Amino acid sequence: MKNSVIVRRGLIIIILSLTIFSCKESNTEFEVVIKTDADTDSLSMYPSFVSKKLLDSTYTMLFKGQVQNGVVNIKGSKPSHPIMFDIFANNFGMSDKFFIDNGSTDLYVSFVNKDKKVIIPNDKKSKTQKEYEILKKQGLDSIDSLWWKADSTKERRKIGVIRDTLIVGFLKDNPDSYVPMWLFANYFSSRSNRYSKLYDESTYLFSDEIKKTELFKNFKSSLKAAKKFSLKNKELSLKNTELENVRFKLSNLNNSKYILLDFWYSNCSPCLREMPKYIPIYEEYKDLGFEIVSISVDKTSKIEDWKKLIIDKEFTWIHYLDENGIETKKLNIYSFPTTFLINNEGEIIEKGITSVKLENFLSVKLD
Repeated sequence: MKNSVIVRRGLIIIILSLTIFSCKESNTEFEVVIKTDADTDSLSMYPSFVSKKLLDSTYTMLFKGQVQNGVVNIKGSKPSHPIMFDIFANNFGMSDKFFIDNGSTDLYVSFVNKDKKVIIPNDKKSKTQKEYEILKKQGLDSIDSLWWKADSTKERRKIGVIRDTLIVGFLKDNPDSYVPMWLFANYFSSRSNRYSKLYDESTYLFSDEIKKTELFKNFKSSLKAAKKFSLKNKELSLKNTELENVRFKLSNLNNSKYILLDFWYSNCSPCLREMPKYIPIYEEYKDLGFEIVSISVDKTSKIEDWKKLIIDKEFTWIHYLDENGIETKKLNIYSFPTTFLINNEGEIIEKGITSVKLENFLSVKLD
């Protein structure tokens, strides 16, 4: 009798231990079940447009899963705070963004439809996802749509200001929400870490909890660095159009009063819309102290395309190749075109200047 009691007690302890372990295990993981129509072998999940320098280096944020019968199952360690993800499929591009907190999320994404929207059942939406959808209904969706349809850098910039103002307004009402934090990080990264006074002056609005995260700390320090960013003493290892190695410094162009430094690549549609507008500007002001230096980040496989395009398009100014974008990444430049108007002392007059504004500026300074 005594032995059977001991056995029963032992079994109870084992069952309780397994139950506790099982609960602990489920509380330390998240799971995302993705249903898709994409004809591909695998899908990846990552906060794609957010610079790695902003992310928490102690947490793996790249997840990949095999597609089996149109379904991908992705599991990972429970995040310390909500994370914004999008889904990438080879040959299809990226989906709309979505948020996970922890626990289980089921979603459907269609890569056949151009919008690539992520659809999540109401009972599977995280708290942060619901906040994100509120902001989208307040106008974020329609503003983003206008941004993608914009034909010029100037128009995109105006739309970007409207979008940022909307996000800051949402932040004022929702200081505990991680949605504005991730969107700040996303748009800051996609603009090649260009300093934003609005973002800088809005960081105090975030709750103390968010301010403790690595994401916030890295974003805040990156804003500070962007404010002080300078090209004055930078030296870049590049190649000229003859593919000879060149050590490029702005001081090499000290005979020029103003320099437009233009980062691009040969099949960048926005770049190729803007660059032809430089031709008449360059012809008018090149003998008056204006120079253009275009630095391409083309991959090795695209070098011949880059060389041919320069000739075909009659881009007659200075060209260099940053093969595979190695040097450009060191400058935190990830979106293209990225331009800097610089004076002969290496000081940045304006980043992302439009061709219209450039022409107006030169007409005042050099005519």
